[in-house]
Amino acid sequence: MSAVLIVDDSPADRALFRTILTRAGYSVYETSKGREAAAQVKEHRPHAVVLDVNLPDIDGRAVCRALKADPDTGAVPVLMLTIRDNDADVLAGLEAGADDYVAKDSASEIILARVRRLIQFRQLTAVALLNEQLVQVGRLLAGIVHEIRGPLAVIRGSAELMRYHLAPDDPNQQWVDPILRSTQVLQIRLEHLMATVRGGPCRLEPLELGTLVRESTELFLKGTDPRGNQVIVEANCPSHIPRALADAGRLIQVLLCLLGNAHEAITQAKRSGRVVAKTGTACADGRDWVTIEVSDNGPGIPEPLLDRIFEPFFTTKDTGSGYGLYLASEILKEQQGRLTVCNSPQGGACFTIWLPSALAANAAT
Repeated sequence: MSAVLIVDDSPADRALFRTILTRAGYSVYETSKGREAAAQVKEHRPHAVVLDVNLPDIDGRAVCRALKADPDTGAVPVLMLTIRDNDADVLAGLEAGADDYVAKDSASEIILARVRRLIQFRQLTAVALLNEQLVQVGRLLAGIVHEIRGPLAVIRGSAELMRYHLAPDDPNQQWVDPILRSTQVLQIRLEHLMATVRGGPCRLEPLELGTLVRESTELFLKGTDPRGNQVIVEANCPSHIPRALADAGRLIQVLLCLLGNAHEAITQAKRSGRVVAKTGTACADGRDWVTIEVSDNGPGIPEPLLDRIFEPFFTTKDTGSGYGLYLASEILKEQQGRLTVCNSPQGGACFTIWLPSALAANAAT
């Protein structure tokens, strides 16, 4: 569900626009004061702003210029409300940075179409940019993996030949076996990394989640700045958890997203903290699930925003794209799972990954 902020001093006009937008399924926020617009945008993170050009406390064009000049609000499209046949208002609004305009007395279908167009255009632009970035990351990662695979294959092959030529009781066997185990682990991790940017359908297979969660936390920690605030990231993976049916590479992508969000929530609060990724099981909707909880002791998520957290392009971060959690949720839906969120009673947010149990899937077949 997308959200729209209405900035208009007329109660009647706000009521009209609120009715039009809520009937179309939008969440609506309102303010009658132009000077409050920027604060309202930062608080509610709307997908578009409907802004009256004539406000009693400050000119609407000045409000638009201020929104567009602020990095935290500049990307939010602005639909300027004008008086019909007033070309001067239209031109002044566009020069102030408005993305579109509409006359106040236009038909409700026209107003709704203008709002919908602005939101869709912003989303398409963001998707195009993210796709371009993912392609670049994929190419870079593919090149790195290719460069590593060759020497790694030589190391593993040489170690296997050494073990073949050594007697079973040769003391040098103690050096060969660790080399082989380490190269096998590295080859698996390279495959997982490639799968995080792989296109096409997901590849479901039975996975031991404890190993994958530990791998993900280790991979995440290697990418964090050790000079930053002290945040402990750890995995809690009991040994008795059954296997889950999932795509390993894309599951790692989801875990890295959740770990990154939790870590950032703590560091932005300028304090130390803890992030825990814990595996478990649950029974819900008449099905057996294998779960991964990623919890933190950060500030948590404001309750009014919990229902919107998986909306595309909705973000509570000043520099966020609003696409990471949406993409994580979609990835899990492809794997017949889901992603949920709540605030922990002891403080902080808790995201839960729900994956079908491989045992249950085998029994069903």
